[in-house]
Amino acid sequence: MRIGVCHAVTLAGEWENAIAQAGELGFEGIELFLRPATLADLLDHPQRVEALRAAADRAGVALPTLGLVFFSGGEWRLSDPDPRVREATVERARLALRRCAELGGKVALVPASAALDDPPAVEAYLTSLRELASTAATLGVRIGIETGYRAAEVHDVLSRVDSPWVGDYFDTGNAAGRGMEPAEEVRARRGQIFQIHVKGVRGASLDAGTVDLDGVLDALREVGYDGWLMLETSAGESPLDAARHNLAVLRQHLGA
Repeated sequence: MRIGVCHAVTLAGEWENAIAQAGELGFEGIELFLRPATLADLLDHPQRVEALRAAADRAGVALPTLGLVFFSGGEWRLSDPDPRVREATVERARLALRRCAELGGKVALVPASAALDDPPAVEAYLTSLRELASTAATLGVRIGIETGYRAAEVHDVLSRVDSPWVGDYFDTGNAAGRGMEPAEEVRARRGQIFQIHVKGVRGASLDAGTVDLDGVLDALREVGYDGWLMLETSAGESPLDAARHNLAVLRQHLGA
């Protein structure tokens, strides 16, 4: 398993600065977050791709993931029953998938799912994911949905989307914070996890005791996961110190 770090949550600041910091700290990759405020900067200015790739080359880090976190609120909603809103969101997401591929990414994080007790929203969400799956297949970028659902619910959604290009983006801290046992959730999601955010509950440090890190890593080995572990602990008052500390903790538990 390879260790990366999340921009914005763990390493604050502009994209290029976070990329440079990731390299200085010894991370192998960084997940860039595409927020509402930075959405147009990348999507509407394709020349930014080359600048970001050059920054990653200088830092010696990969750009394996683009986090489409602009779905986490506001006007862009894949689960909106209003066809105009949903279709506009899908088109924006298609362009984001293209930018992910141009950056060299292989997984796009898609958060903000539908409430399962809202059938129209669920149907809109499933339709959006099916439409995006065809774009993902063309680009060679897998879509990892971060939902907050339990394993059985994730399995149901993925079965209904029915595409090898759409899978689960599992988050250890979010799962534990919702009363789930992360290690058991990993086992129950065997073959469905595309990528993982590693953190404690509410972004707590990996050694804070809110998540059984060894149990999670053992479960990942059991299910044959060999992808990226993206550190998403909170930056706190000293982002570089916090990231350095949590990287050391993760490496220790991995035996790296």
